[in-house]
Amino acid sequence: MTNSDLKEISNPALQLDKLVRKFDKLLNDSGVVPIRQLLSVSKKVNQTPLDYLTEAFKKMSFAKLQQKYPEVVELVAEVIANVEEESYFNHIQLPSLPEIGHDNTDNLKEFIQYVAFVREAIQPLIDDEVGSNKRNEFLSAVDNKKKILDKGFFYEFTDGDLARIQQILNELRGQIGESELFQEDHRRRLLRRLEALQSEIHKKMSDVDRIWGLVGDAGVAIGKFGKDAKPFVDRIRELSQIAWRTQARAEELPSSSVNPLLESSDDD
Repeated sequence: MTNSDLKEISNPALQLDKLVRKFDKLLNDSGVVPIRQLLSVSKKVNQTPLDYLTEAFKKMSFAKLQQKYPEVVELVAEVIANVEEESYFNHIQLPSLPEIGHDNTDNLKEFIQYVAFVREAIQPLIDDEVGSNKRNEFLSAVDNKKKILDKGFFYEFTDGDLARIQQILNELRGQIGESELFQEDHRRRLLRRLEALQSEIHKKMSDVDRIWGLVGDAGVAIGKFGKDAKPFVDRIRELSQIAWRTQARAEELPSSSVNPLLESSDDD
């Protein structure tokens, strides 16, 4: 599973947008104008999506798309299921279900209109995600510059520890993304937490709170899944050990110092 796939899992709006892109490809391959293009043009001509679609439908041929009617139904059904079962979308105004009848051409128009309205409704969520990523990149750049100037107190990871942390985080994201233990909401929360940590982890850091925050997630996983959670918990424990060594070194504790909490957690 790629980082892009994991990001889509962790953000329902991106996951839904991926389905819209698949739907658009189906339309485009059938000679029908894709939804994203329709929405873009409607804004340029200063028309509502409904008004523009009504006019655009008069100029479209749905003959080829009718041959793929079952595929259209499957995709639209998946879009609807994602919208209605995901609490992430509860606060936005979504369209009513398509009104389906005996005429497949009319049904196709209903499907296109529905998906277009959904895509328009989730645009702010997609914009927020992109904006958040850009803000994180900017703040990360500022943080890096501060660290280069050695302003303030920082914990400094060794190159080996930093590489191992990134490796562990990648392993965790893969495990969580593929595991059947976690419900979707829980999976997304964990992936978001890991993604935030991975984007912020640097050689020098003002704190390691995000790493210690994962210890609570490990405790929850043990409580819910017992020994089945061991691969997940073992990696978080290793992250905690790295964080402790880094903090102990920064606080000038003896190199042999062991965190008593981590030491006791090894006793099964």
